[in-house]
Amino acid sequence: MSLNYNITAGQVLRILGYDNPESRKFLDGIEEEYNIKLPAVLCDFYKAAYNCPLLSTADIWTEEFCTLYEVIEEQIEEFEEEYKDNPEEGADDEYYMFSQSLAKIPRNEWQGHAANYLEIGGDYGAGVINYGICTDDLDKEDPPVYYLSEGYEMTEWKLLCNTLSEYFMLVLCDTLLCRQYRTAWKTLNENGWDYNIYESDEIEEMAEEMGIDLSTLKPQVLSWGKVTCGYDEERKMIVVACVDDNYKSPFVVGTISKK
Repeated sequence: MSLNYNITAGQVLRILGYDNPESRKFLDGIEEEYNIKLPAVLCDFYKAAYNCPLLSTADIWTEEFCTLYEVIEEQIEEFEEEYKDNPEEGADDEYYMFSQSLAKIPRNEWQGHAANYLEIGGDYGAGVINYGICTDDLDKEDPPVYYLSEGYEMTEWKLLCNTLSEYFMLVLCDTLLCRQYRTAWKTLNENGWDYNIYESDEIEEMAEEMGIDLSTLKPQVLSWGKVTCGYDEERKMIVVACVDDNYKSPFVVGTISKK
């Protein structure tokens, strides 16, 4: 079994049958609204990912984006309403004090106090982490992705992935392996795919039956484990895996092929 690992998350989605012609309208709208040029890698991915049901519970937004500055503007309005009668009560709220400091200066001067980010996702379950691209990096074809956790100051964005490509593959592998939700299992089975997840003691037997050489699985991204995705053109089969050291639990493999 020869797996091609030189494949993008967008290509995997297109193999699975996702391609939305409405994506161009969505992307053009984002560029016009924010007066920006979106990275090529992002545009290619969203040709398939826009409004994609497979990603409905993934840590990525498929129908809208926003910017950090928009979030700050909303917080300024909310805080002004919340503390309008007793502004001194907000003195212990770091978010309030930060937003108030920006409220006192023109918006076009905010860049000197906080970098802006185009936010493209967040953790679906808890909603306490947001993922974004620094607007200063939007001129790059494949820029890095950062995250901001709830409770951090709005200037404390941390590096998540060195490239958008890695982030998209991380999200896709997480989705296909049903790490949190069974959305992929339900969606793919409904669309006529033979979808299987193998864990722990099933792995070696499954690999032998399907002719998968475990030693050739090549990790691409690091998060809750090393994840990888490959495609066998001859069998029309996608193989996705969470690869732990020495293939011990929680080593997981998913195979997806047409029934």
